[in-house]
Amino acid sequence: MVAGRDADISDWPGMASVQTVSGGTIYHECGATMIAPEWALTAAHCVENVRIESNGRAAQYLEGDNGQMTRFGTLAVAAGLGDLTTIPKGSVYAVREVVIHPAYQAGVPEKGSDLALLRIAGRWDGPLMPLDGVTGTAGNLLQPYADILAAGYGKLGEAAQGQEGVARGGRHVRAPSLILQEGYVPAVETGVCNSQIRARINEAGLAAVYPDIAIDPDTQICAGIGGSDACQGDSGGPLVFRHAPGQPVQAGIVSWGMGCARAESPGVYMRVSAFAPWISAVTGISQSAQPVVSEDISVLPSEQADILPQEEAPEETETHTEETSLEAGEELPSELDPTSSPDETTQDTGN
Repeated sequence: MVAGRDADISDWPGMASVQTVSGGTIYHECGATMIAPEWALTAAHCVENVRIESNGRAAQYLEGDNGQMTRFGTLAVAAGLGDLTTIPKGSVYAVREVVIHPAYQAGVPEKGSDLALLRIAGRWDGPLMPLDGVTGTAGNLLQPYADILAAGYGKLGEAAQGQEGVARGGRHVRAPSLILQEGYVPAVETGVCNSQIRARINEAGLAAVYPDIAIDPDTQICAGIGGSDACQGDSGGPLVFRHAPGQPVQAGIVSWGMGCARAESPGVYMRVSAFAPWISAVTGISQSAQPVVSEDISVLPSEQADILPQEEAPEETETHTEETSLEAGEELPSELDPTSSPDETTQDTGN
């Protein structure tokens, strides 16, 4: 988050970090939210390179200059952390299933349907994030003085350097921000958002590359008027409507944008309520709430002048694993050792 503030993790139930474990280092890749004891919600572009290997474990691959895909490491979900270097017992879980929305097009999150569900190995017993249209109801994001915030461990500025710390047990942790940040991001009406994003695309000389980008108010949200904003590393994290302190409902998922915190350059989020039936069908969570219908909104920007998803673009990648929860600071079981030999399979990359 750019121009945000240190967040109190108790204000963000189910807040999670999608991480790659590679060698002795943990890399934060994207945000997520725990929405059920076994399920996390994130952006599809954060996990589109994931492969389930022959041992039933998932691994992330990176595409090299020669077009070859190389295995980077294993994936874990760390939930309930205000500080990524302070890892309580039972807060880090391997991933045993990745379900990307069937309408998502790999490599083009701006086309929409940029969401995925991660099934963890084990059960998260901490608080869960209420979802608009599924287990909660958000208010009208465009109403005056609406309390709309985003949170994540992403970059603190477009040109900001990443941070590094050491967790208990000696494992290094790298992230754009080691401390969870939150910031206010006012919603932007879709017509205004479309006009502003088109202007930013034209200014960047990308009109031929992105000739038909248009925000769909039924499935996407725009937010951010400059100042506080999401940035790379915040992808997959929540945009919430807060009814009162400590009472958020997740209305959006950080997806993509043009730059970070630039004036008249809103970011784009996936609208959670539009995908409520799919989320319920995959996870088994019953829809116990109805979304507020007819909201014209759109949300968060990314880190470069080009259109980029707001994940941290690593020199290192993401991965997933099918394993029980990992003890803080413990050595990875050999099955999760990122140096173990992977299958020589490949997958399209999203960046």
